[in-house]
Amino acid sequence: MKKVVYLLLAFVFTSCINLKSPYPDIKYYRLSNEPLMLVNLDTLPVSVQLRNITINDEFNTDHIIATDAQTRKVQVYYYNRWISKFDDLATGFLLSRISSYGVFSGGFHPASSINDPDYILEGRVINLTAINSEKKNSPDANSVEITINCSFYRRSNEFSGLNLLFNKSYTQRVNRINNFVETIPQATSRAMALISDMILVDMINHIKMDRNIN
Repeated sequence: MKKVVYLLLAFVFTSCINLKSPYPDIKYYRLSNEPLMLVNLDTLPVSVQLRNITINDEFNTDHIIATDAQTRKVQVYYYNRWISKFDDLATGFLLSRISSYGVFSGGFHPASSINDPDYILEGRVINLTAINSEKKNSPDANSVEITINCSFYRRSNEFSGLNLLFNKSYTQRVNRINNFVETIPQATSRAMALISDMILVDMINHIKMDRNIN
């Protein structure tokens, strides 16, 4: 009889352990660069420094976050994360993409590598919203929207001051094919590429005006 009781207890204990499901694996994502889209760009004899991109606190996380288009409820994907916080990803992305065009003969540098650039770019991510919707053909379709506010300065040789050349906000919204979390990094990368190119065009135009280059 005792053996039967022991066996039953062992069976119940083992069953309880097996009922506990394992935690899902955490999937990490990074921003992937898009093919370069700008052509016939002039090379400018200047150096530009990119200061570290900042971000509004509500978006400064490594978790991927989405908002329901109908209920406006926020969903945090605990097992789907950026490889690092988004301000670091945005800084690295802009640095890589704009450098790839080779427009500035003096280079496009991170803040840590150059002390006396000709121009300085600052940026802040003020919106990073992924929208989830079951409706595929509506204004609230699945998408990602990013807004980055940028300030571009000429560094003055006198007293090391900065002269503001422009301050502008750039917004891009990119549609996703569905509401799966895997489509968020793809659309985010696309939006970041479009914004980066818009920033580069504005920097080129303002440098040309500043230096009277036709």
